[in-house]
Amino acid sequence: MKPLVILNVFSSIDGRLTTAPNRNVAEWTQLGMDCGANEFTHRLYDELECDGLISGSESLIVWGNHSVQLESEVYWPKKSKAYIVFDGRGRLNFNQSEGLLVVTREDVNPEYLEQLKEKNIPFITAGNGDQIDLEIALGKLYSMGFRRLGLSGGGKINGAFLRKGLIDEFSIVVAPVAVGGTNTPTIFDSTDIHSIDQLTELELIKSNVINDKLVWMYYKKKGDIS
Repeated sequence: MKPLVILNVFSSIDGRLTTAPNRNVAEWTQLGMDCGANEFTHRLYDELECDGLISGSESLIVWGNHSVQLESEVYWPKKSKAYIVFDGRGRLNFNQSEGLLVVTREDVNPEYLEQLKEKNIPFITAGNGDQIDLEIALGKLYSMGFRRLGLSGGGKINGAFLRKGLIDEFSIVVAPVAVGGTNTPTIFDSTDIHSIDQLTELELIKSNVINDKLVWMYYKKKGDIS
């Protein structure tokens, strides 16, 4: 058993999650270039009934190194019980612990686990080796009561979930910007596929134009039972 996983992100029209490598996408919001996509996407977590949000450590590292000050805080989902950070390599040094739940590897550096314990940050471990075992992690999250998880990126963790076939629904808000580039993070920064049979086929649930500026597309994985 696992929670339903809903990818929920905003991107450029070419699927880029930020301006360039190591840039905080909040700079789009700061300048009004996202036309409210950041805010709208965060509100969607409640509309989609997400009881937890998943992020990868890469995103938090980028946000920490490229800080962007906004005039007002972006809406924080009210139905979410936890901000779940997948940090398999134990790279993060957390400055705040409220609402956090960390997922890491069983064989992560013991000093990292000591940090979490000292800061009273709850955590679960899943898998050994180079990466977190996503299936085991989701099973443990299900046993903790999570039923609908919003996957918010970045591209590497989104790509890992995609390749494992673990994303059930896809909610994508398209902002009216085009980025381009060859190394700029995309919605799915994953390993390549080698056959058309490996494509993830989707079925459209709904699509809307928001404020005459944004396009929201909401899909489910083809063949999944609603």
